[in-house]
Amino acid sequence: MNIHQIVNTVFTSNTYILSVEGKDGLVLIDIGDITPIKQFVQEKGGTVQALFLTHTHYDHIYGIKDLLRSYPNCMVYTSSFGKEALGSDKLNFSRYHNDPVIWVGDNVTVLHENDKVEIFPGIFVEVFETPGHDKSCLTYKVENNVFSGDSYIPGVKVIASFPNSDREDARISKERIMELIKDCSLYPGHGNIYEQILPISGKDL
Repeated sequence: MNIHQIVNTVFTSNTYILSVEGKDGLVLIDIGDITPIKQFVQEKGGTVQALFLTHTHYDHIYGIKDLLRSYPNCMVYTSSFGKEALGSDKLNFSRYHNDPVIWVGDNVTVLHENDKVEIFPGIFVEVFETPGHDKSCLTYKVENNVFSGDSYIPGVKVIASFPNSDREDARISKERIMELIKDCSLYPGHGNIYEQILPISGKDL
């Protein structure tokens, strides 16, 4: 499986494109700028088959309407609160960016703790609920790769001051992710990729 990183123009959030040689369908983790997505799809051929949201803050979802207009068969995966927030520009903060994002399509699937979704033959997305930064936060593990969104970014304090944040949940989720990423590569919602994280104790990387 190949993973391609796109650094978006809004708050330099990350979008990740997952692909497998010989398969037409691509899978996204979060969605920001649509242009580099479409360029990547054109180069590879095929389409976008699925979008997994780490959480539903504006900088991780703002390209969703353009994405689904371009790839209407794309399935969107999020948490139960994430589905609610996709339908509310207040909950996803897009109204404060003068770019209201509201999506209430039938192609939204709610994920829960321990769910597994097969995205390519024999390759699954494992789901972990990691609230704190936001109620909608999910962390995904695909093979030995962990996508943590904003629930854990090495060297960055988890922001837990939003209306639907919780500091204690954020602490618990961060500790959980730090255990989860042992011997894995980490793909956070902002910043660099960390290849093959070794066991961590004490302070962040």
